[in-house]
Amino acid sequence: MGVFAGRRVWIILLIVSLLANGVLAGVLIQRKVNEARVEAPAERVLIRGSFNPRAFIAALPEDRQEVARRELREGLRDMRPLLRQSFEARRRANQAMAAAEFDRDAVLASMAEFRALRAEIDAAGEQVILAIVADLDPETRAAALEAAYAPRGREGRGRRERERRQGRDASEE
Repeated sequence: MGVFAGRRVWIILLIVSLLANGVLAGVLIQRKVNEARVEAPAERVLIRGSFNPRAFIAALPEDRQEVARRELREGLRDMRPLLRQSFEARRRANQAMAAAEFDRDAVLASMAEFRALRAEIDAAGEQVILAIVADLDPETRAAALEAAYAPRGREGRGRRERERRQGRDASEE
């Protein structure tokens, strides 16, 4: 039995080595496939983050910015009833979840109502954005969407902050 015990260790080490090599090969293949895949600009932009209206407007040509602001304001005004209904549906869902007598069906119904309202709000917002970008050239449209969905950092702050920084930069020169 002593002869086979030493061989068993080597066989186990060989199997572990083969498995490790297989995992590493899979990781390398996946990395190469992901590098080779090319995404369209819209796919890259629309999947992350929340919409930043200020960055969106700032990325538009100057002659379109005021019209875009007005259209966004009007769209928001038209969505206010949906936003109120959404808030109330979320409040009802929270109340149903926190109730002394838990009613699963009431919670699910409130959550379904909330999701439906959020979908309506999203669709209404998309219509406003589509109306603004519909007649723009592809590069401007992609730049505006990229700016709107970019992570908010120092660059994502408002116009006054940007102007203050630019004024400070000019005074330092």
